[in-house]
Amino acid sequence: MNFDDDVACSIVTDRTLQNLIKKGEKFECDVLIIDEWQNMSSEKQTALYRKIKRKYTIGLSATPIRKKGQNFYPLEKTIFGFARPNSKFDWQKTHGNMVYDPFTFSKEKWEDFRDYESYINNLPNFFRWEEIEEIENAVENNGFDIKFYPVNIETGNPERLEKFRQLNLVTIGKNSVMAKQSFGRATFERYLNQTGVAIDFPKLKPVNADTPLMLKLDGLIKRAPHDMLIVSKSKQIVNVIKERHPEIGIWTGDRQENIDKKIVVATSQVLGVGVDGLQHKYQTIVILDPVDKDSGEYDDYRQLLWRITGSRQQHDVNVIEFYFKGE
Repeated sequence: MNFDDDVACSIVTDRTLQNLIKKGEKFECDVLIIDEWQNMSSEKQTALYRKIKRKYTIGLSATPIRKKGQNFYPLEKTIFGFARPNSKFDWQKTHGNMVYDPFTFSKEKWEDFRDYESYINNLPNFFRWEEIEEIENAVENNGFDIKFYPVNIETGNPERLEKFRQLNLVTIGKNSVMAKQSFGRATFERYLNQTGVAIDFPKLKPVNADTPLMLKLDGLIKRAPHDMLIVSKSKQIVNVIKERHPEIGIWTGDRQENIDKKIVVATSQVLGVGVDGLQHKYQTIVILDPVDKDSGEYDDYRQLLWRITGSRQQHDVNVIEFYFKGE
């Protein structure tokens, strides 16, 4: 085979591909390669790939787990053309650890894989990162150390948090708000643990207050001997920290100010796939929402840590993780 003459490659983004197919164009190829396939979790993306006629499909990912592992269902549908079982609910019941959830229609929700290792071992043609690293004979973290410092602190609003966990309700004065579904409950708990809270009906919002977490961050920011990155899942909490410390930089989806400062607070969302070049700057990363290694979200967490660690790490890195007593 003369590669230059006999092989043609096309590089197309999902959005461009979607627009072309909407216009009626048809796509046919021998091999479809999907980069960052872990993000193709929506029904729209799965339907999009079904319209491409091909002989083989290859998916590339350094962090395969999304949605605590539920993204493997559309992976099976896209890579193999079907899932086992083929029904989404049946697939979840077969492979997942389902827990009671009074706020969903079915009264149960996916918590995590029932047995991730067993699932992966029985998934055809799944090439694991451990095998790739063994082949490359890589030096872990470029030869530098990563030092983890877990910090256990008291919650910011213990009485309100206890009542919320019992009644799904937060009351301040004469006003009350209720969380909607599991995502809303996680957000409410994050605010109640980390910051002061106020009601902006129908929402609960974090506000600047001297909670145990905020006071700990005050001390870290004051004493930091080198560049430090503070990361939260919540843009609202990032804004609260910036309000307490106007001198630091901030990086969110809609705000990027003074990110060359010694200390920067950012959301985990802006530090996702594609962000690079931070390894030389930060020697400490402070995580407000750490993830346990047994969690289905751990691959996302590891991806976050790779922003300043991993194969291009430039120095030893300190990882400070905040946990709340009783969690």
